[in-house]
Amino acid sequence: MPTTIENIKFYTVTETAGLLNITPQTVRAYIKQGKLRGKRIGRPILITEKALRDFIGEKANTKR
Repeated sequence: MPTTIENIKFYTVTETAGLLNITPQTVRAYIKQGKLRGKRIGRPILITEKALRDFIGEKANTKR
């Protein structure tokens, strides 16, 4: 379940992996490669809902 701060949803690497049906290691690799935006807030890396939607949109456009 995402964490909401000031009406912005944040997903952990594990939650993002579950939503995309990929492994957490792949999510971390996408962040490292710049394909997916994530921010380290304290210890965990968090991905905003917008960053996730942008990533999904880019993937949909490249499959055409």
